[in-house]
Amino acid sequence: MDGIPYSMRKLDFELDKDIGGPANPSLRTTYNSNEVKPSLNISEPSKPNDDLPTSKETVCVDTSIQNKLKEKLSLIPEKWTPKIGMIFPTVEEAYEFYNTYAGKVGFSIRKASRVSCKRSNQVRYGKFCCSREGKRNASRSLNAKIHRPETRCGCMASMTISRAKDGYRVIGFNETHNHMIATPTKSHMLRSQRRVSDIQSFQAKMADDAGIAPKAVMELMTREANGCENIGFTSTDLKNYLHSYRTRNMEKGEACGILQYFEDRRSQDPSFVYAIQLDQAELVTNLFWADAQMIVDYAHFGDVVSFDTTYRIHKENRPLAVFEGVNNYMQTIIFGAALLYDETTASFEWLFEVFLKTMGGKQPQTILTDDDAAIENAINLVLPKSHHRLCVWYMFQNAANHLSGVFEEFKSFSQDFKSCVYDYDDANEFENAWKNMINKYKLQENEWLQRLYSKRHKWALIFGRQTFSASMCTTQSSESLNSYLKKYVNIKYDLPRFVQHFERVVADRRYEELKAEFAATQSIPFMAANMAILDFASRVYTPPIFAMFQNEVLQQLNCRIEEDCVVSETTIEYTIGLYGVNRRYKVTFDSRNNSVGCSCKNFESVGILCRHALKILDYRRVEVLPSCHVLRRWTISAKKSKSEASHGHLDQATKMAIHKKKLFHLFTQVINQAAPNDDAYKMAMQVGEKLLEDVSRCIKQATVEQSSVAFDGIKVVHDFIVGGLT
Repeated sequence: MDGIPYSMRKLDFELDKDIGGPANPSLRTTYNSNEVKPSLNISEPSKPNDDLPTSKETVCVDTSIQNKLKEKLSLIPEKWTPKIGMIFPTVEEAYEFYNTYAGKVGFSIRKASRVSCKRSNQVRYGKFCCSREGKRNASRSLNAKIHRPETRCGCMASMTISRAKDGYRVIGFNETHNHMIATPTKSHMLRSQRRVSDIQSFQAKMADDAGIAPKAVMELMTREANGCENIGFTSTDLKNYLHSYRTRNMEKGEACGILQYFEDRRSQDPSFVYAIQLDQAELVTNLFWADAQMIVDYAHFGDVVSFDTTYRIHKENRPLAVFEGVNNYMQTIIFGAALLYDETTASFEWLFEVFLKTMGGKQPQTILTDDDAAIENAINLVLPKSHHRLCVWYMFQNAANHLSGVFEEFKSFSQDFKSCVYDYDDANEFENAWKNMINKYKLQENEWLQRLYSKRHKWALIFGRQTFSASMCTTQSSESLNSYLKKYVNIKYDLPRFVQHFERVVADRRYEELKAEFAATQSIPFMAANMAILDFASRVYTPPIFAMFQNEVLQQLNCRIEEDCVVSETTIEYTIGLYGVNRRYKVTFDSRNNSVGCSCKNFESVGILCRHALKILDYRRVEVLPSCHVLRRWTISAKKSKSEASHGHLDQATKMAIHKKKLFHLFTQVINQAAPNDDAYKMAMQVGEKLLEDVSRCIKQATVEQSSVAFDGIKVVHDFIVGGLT
């Protein structure tokens, strides 16, 4: 804004009609003063104004309004009243002059129309009118969801200008209004009169940098100006201005602050990773970062990832995108975060590549996202091995928007729609249910449902049971994280503070995980029945997973074995029925290792045996869960022990992150304890120097051994070749 009126943000006129005027595109305009100084030149005859109201229209104008208007006009100095023949160097100055006049009278103006020269793009003709000119489109008003009050009443007040040799000449002026004009105490609320002055913008910036809320800034300015009417703008204008100011800060230098912050984080934590993407102008476009704990967590629980683009939902917050998952306590954990400023396939492709590289190349088994073409294209390019699923929660939100009338008219539609998503274990049953729903509610022509059906393999559970999803069929768990983030993360913060508050959220989530781990090791969950398999599970699974498993154990009481069939010497297939439900499941039992497999695929998708399989284990007198059906990621000991961190089955990037994290924490404690004491400092330095020598010697020895092995291999090949030739 910076002194520019609110209505001047958009420089283009709205073209109402083609009205010509004198023009000379070859002329150049100049302006050498900061003050608008109109010159009165009436040597040329003025053109008639076709926009003047007719006699009938004038008669209809309320007499009382005209009397008050005449009183107001009589108080305005002659030099601020538009006159036909006035000359202005530029269109903007003509607008400013008319806007100043409008402010003194008590009305708001807008740009009505313009005609430009096609060759030079210079304005030939322009018209400024009262903001209450014209009438609202009746058809659009009827179709609107929210009916706003009518503001236009066909007012004819206006000022028209035309291109001349020495600038822009006023060729028409109408001072007649058919509505009440604003009093001086309310004139600051008029749209075109609202502006933040240079000194006010400076005060607002200083207060915002100090962390003062816009509401407090507004109250301070109100007291200084002795009333809201003396400020010249509203609280909404101030919020909009601060929003633009922060955006400009990001473009001009805030990126340098966040990069410096990331460098400081890396100096504290060598395993901290960040990446930036630059646009064609070498400006920071997108940012990604992850710390050592995120990398370690991904090594344990990165089989299922939810990519949550929160900026789609919460527009008042920063455009934050988060890679999330669930730990063994069914808590949301964060694998990485990004600040994205566009939604193109190229940006998402860059982000997924950086994320994959940071995590040592390990692709998730399943990735959950919103239904977005750019994200889908990027996943197909970068994560081809990952099973892409659509977030059901977002899908229901979109359904509520596209099918609001159906939901309101038919109360049963919601349940039928949910059943198509969750309830069917057979593809034919799903197809029949979908077809029946479409016919029942006469939705054959609904384009949104047609597009949704074409992507059914990405959201209907029947098509996703073959792939592990950790019970994350939706990213609704991340919705709770988003509400948690809103306590700390808001657009009022600059980027470094933004990331600091985000890391506070991450630290709080990790503390919740720590409390859950403590509770799991200090207590045993309540068992609803005295069963050996439950006793075993209570000591292996975390409490939330045990609760899910115990429910399946109890639900097996509703199952019955209807028939069995010998498949092989060690394999038997059972048919399981449910009491009160006309549905059958096939369970295969292998006596060699007591393994079971069910047609419902609950173990494959969730990682916990279903009630149908547990019914067979109970029937076969298996009292301890087979090891092949205990998924480590759901157990209390899901995270690798310290000794396992150095085993070769982990990828190199993950091992390095784990090693750096543990070494950093160890030596940080040594530094903090040794630095204040001279004797301790000397001892630490001596031991540290000796340790550095030993580490260097160890690395050299390992390098020599590797070179020796490589040389021996070359020598063996050489002897083999020479021997063969001789």
